[in-house]
Amino acid sequence: MLLEVEHWSGAGNRFVIVDNRQKIINKQWDILLITSLCKRKNLPDAEGVLVLLELDKENSNCNYDFYNPDGSTGAMCGNGARCAIRHAVLTDNFDIIHGIKLTLNNRLYTAQIVANDRVALRLPLYKQLQLIDSWTYVDVGSHHVIIDARKLVDSIEEFHQFDLIKFANENLDFYRNKLDNPSLNLNIAYPIRDQCTIQLRTYENGVYNETQACGTGAISTAIAFWTRNIIRNTIIQLIPISQRVLTVHLDTDKQEHILGMILEGDAQQDAPSSQFDTESMQYQ
Repeated sequence: MLLEVEHWSGAGNRFVIVDNRQKIINKQWDILLITSLCKRKNLPDAEGVLVLLELDKENSNCNYDFYNPDGSTGAMCGNGARCAIRHAVLTDNFDIIHGIKLTLNNRLYTAQIVANDRVALRLPLYKQLQLIDSWTYVDVGSHHVIIDARKLVDSIEEFHQFDLIKFANENLDFYRNKLDNPSLNLNIAYPIRDQCTIQLRTYENGVYNETQACGTGAISTAIAFWTRNIIRNTIIQLIPISQRVLTVHLDTDKQEHILGMILEGDAQQDAPSSQFDTESMQYQ
């Protein structure tokens, strides 16, 4: 059986999207299927799979599931969510004036299309925030450790040359044990002196590699640096290694408590659709 697969990216974070409204796949999306879908032909590996379950054009509602390349599911994916929103709009010509509701892995979010290819996704308040020594843990639906890269390197040039994969492989177990959490993402972030820009690199759980961008990593980093008084603007630009900028808007009260967050960035189909054979588990 052949599946039509679309190739998308949000701020450089790469995804494949499968429309399963007709229940073409009516069994469990198993690890082999998810892993094989991410191993693309003539394209870099995808960093996640989005499965379209339902569209409700009349109410501008859409429902998707998200899977990491290792087959795990349940975690929030900020850039994947934004790609799902724009995919829904283009697939069923949604009315975008009054906003769009997204159910992702059974959790409800709201979003706006703010430009041709830019999506602003509103998230609820983080679930947990811990300042531990010189690093920070934030749970925004996925779990993130944030390290101020100035503790590791002396310049922005060294930041870009830093071996993040080696660092993650050598140190993630320490953070996992400290937090009693095996599902951690690791971010190193370098603030720029203008007080509103952060260079960001992320090693993602479920991908087990550095990714081109991470939406929940951007949100978590903005929260961490705001809480530690490293950044004082509530509109924060985060530059991932893809160089496709993500903007985090922090909603705060008069006491400077964070009330909510918006993640804004591009979401676009960046390669033609292709066919995937579910018997051979390969792209055609």
